[in-house]
Amino acid sequence: MSRIKVTILGGSALATPILFEALAKKGAQASYVFYLHGRDLERLELVYRVSETIVSKYPDLDFQVSYTSELEKALEGADYCLNQIRVGGLEGRAYDETFPRRFGIPGEETVGPGGFSNSLRGIPKVLEIAKLIEKLSPQTVILNLTNPSSIIQYALRRYTSLQVIGTCDSPISLMELLAKSLGAATSELKFSISGMHHFSWICSILEAAGNERIHEILERLEEIPKIGVDPELVRALGVIPGPYLKYYFHPDRILAETEGRTIRAHQLMALSDQMLAAYRRWKPGEPTEMLNQRGAVWYEKIVAPTLLALAEKRNTELVLSVDNNDKLPFLPPDAIVELPVTIENGQIVSSRSAMLPQFIQSLTAQNCAYELLAAQAIAENDRQKALQALMANLLIKTFNQARGILDEVWPVQKRSVFQTIEIPKAKKEGYGFKIPTLIYGFELLENYRPAEEEYILITMEELWDKVKDRFALPPTMVAFIKDLDWYQLEALETALPQTPLIVGLGGGVAQDAAKFVAWKRHLPVDLFVSITSVDASVTKSVAVRAGGHVTYIGFIVPREVWIDYPLIQSAPPRLNRSGVGDILCAHVALWDWRFAHEQTGEAYDPESVQAMQAWIRQIVDNAEEIYQVTPKGIQMIMKAFEQISIICRRFGSSRPQEASDHTFAYNAEYQTGKSFLHGELVALGSWVMANLQENNPEFLAEVFQRTGILWHPRDIGLTQAEFIQTLKTLNWYQSNFGRRYSILNKVHINDQFIEKVVSQLKF
Repeated sequence: MSRIKVTILGGSALATPILFEALAKKGAQASYVFYLHGRDLERLELVYRVSETIVSKYPDLDFQVSYTSELEKALEGADYCLNQIRVGGLEGRAYDETFPRRFGIPGEETVGPGGFSNSLRGIPKVLEIAKLIEKLSPQTVILNLTNPSSIIQYALRRYTSLQVIGTCDSPISLMELLAKSLGAATSELKFSISGMHHFSWICSILEAAGNERIHEILERLEEIPKIGVDPELVRALGVIPGPYLKYYFHPDRILAETEGRTIRAHQLMALSDQMLAAYRRWKPGEPTEMLNQRGAVWYEKIVAPTLLALAEKRNTELVLSVDNNDKLPFLPPDAIVELPVTIENGQIVSSRSAMLPQFIQSLTAQNCAYELLAAQAIAENDRQKALQALMANLLIKTFNQARGILDEVWPVQKRSVFQTIEIPKAKKEGYGFKIPTLIYGFELLENYRPAEEEYILITMEELWDKVKDRFALPPTMVAFIKDLDWYQLEALETALPQTPLIVGLGGGVAQDAAKFVAWKRHLPVDLFVSITSVDASVTKSVAVRAGGHVTYIGFIVPREVWIDYPLIQSAPPRLNRSGVGDILCAHVALWDWRFAHEQTGEAYDPESVQAMQAWIRQIVDNAEEIYQVTPKGIQMIMKAFEQISIICRRFGSSRPQEASDHTFAYNAEYQTGKSFLHGELVALGSWVMANLQENNPEFLAEVFQRTGILWHPRDIGLTQAEFIQTLKTLNWYQSNFGRRYSILNKVHINDQFIEKVVSQLKF
């Protein structure tokens, strides 16, 4: 019996063996021969060895796996070809994710300028391979994974005679997410999807009995953050956007959330290095856990089901990218659209679309025009058509942007039209990055005389009344802020007049608001700390609230942080002691970090751990000074904030400081709609999570008592019913909103645990 030949282009990708696991789990029955093709022979052999081991775990599989760097050998006689090449590698992806920022546009490998740049590398190479397939195996069906998928697919359909089907896991992941939110299995619901790759919409969710349930999702959007589009807008549209639509509706917010953070490509580079090292150490017969690090869900969710449906003639419906053929009449017939399609006897026999609102039709038509023009421009080497394509891209708003991007990725001959001279670089700061200057003392408000002379002060009204007479150089304007709602902050920034300096005076709300305005305007910001409750004065990000949840955006380091002892001591001692909670939470966060490292292979830095533990000891050693709010106690908390911020910046994230402890705090705020003193709520969360971790909660309780921080629910304003509701929903909150892998990903909070901790707390 002849075997079905499947060629995998980009077969040296380290996640490739997951495909064989997925095929086995989906019950592959036919006889196959898989050819892994790639240019790196070492990686090919490593992937081949692991793939063979996975296949051997399933004795019922009739799979043969081979590898070769010879393209003709891999392609000749192929029945199916999985295209997963990444032209330019992760270095190319890193470029695509970064250069658009210079034009005020988010960087991404499939949408916007980054997607165009990716296409510019990918289309010529894919067409070159396709021409060889036409010559050697014109019957081959190509399953495309290479991004930007629909642009690549359109180029293949327009410039070759090959059959191409686009596969993407995003629609399946979205359907699973919505089904879970409705308390149903995905198979129990019928989803209507229309649109294009990374530009599709769910228009209807029907039960078997015909009941429409999309309205339930529209009512509960605040609970489903992974949609990424403001709930108010989604409800106005009446349809559910795919996960990439957020780039078009909120590009400014994506820029804000990604600025100063490690890009995805660099994360994947680090992960690839870890996996490659694990591959090299691996020996046949050993477990293959290193594959789990990549999380290549596309194989199980869409690639394996599509291949089996076609090759083994299974009757099914799948969401795939296919030729439009007037299914969406507002798009050209040769457009590539993403729809549910019916597969029977190994062939796509039909597809079904759904009615999209007029506004979305117009957006989709413009996105289609961009994709078609981009593919034509690149395939035909037509720079003028490329300019048209970029002008049609929904993320590009002006001709100057389009021309600048085109000059960046598709340059004409360089001409030197100006002269430059190189200025010697200033000496690097001690930490290799900018940090604020902390100034401790008395009468600091009286002595504050910035060089700018004019500044806007952002503070709280009651605090301003207390200190306004202390400023020797008063502000030109004072703005009062009460909370960190993102819309209100944007409105504040727009309403304020121009000034060369922003100053914040107060606790975390005033400090973050001042940082937000200064960040948006590219201005320096000085901060006066009125209470030692949070670390906002020394961190590089801005905490804002969106949809009831805290998120961290932007990148701004305060210039000077003024710690006036009498000002801080004039506040109720409770407010100053609360800062301890945002330091001692590392006791729980470090446990979660090691746990995540052991469970998922997440990067772990023992040096950062030791440094964090040293600061926990410092707090313990100075507990009485903190309790008394002495200058030494104030300085101890502020120095801890400063140094912990540096530890986190060195590592690259706040992982050393926060995990399940903060998840508890954020969920308590979400469930109750109340505001709490952050450090006190985090302290309670730390104690609860230490109990769940079996991680010496008694230590935390003792230090809390010695420093005087309030942390029992009764003392911080949390009722017993609210506390229980927070715990009962904590695993749900972690899976939907959690920022860090933690104990909550593995251990489910049950009634027995809740009863145990409730019995030890004061309500």
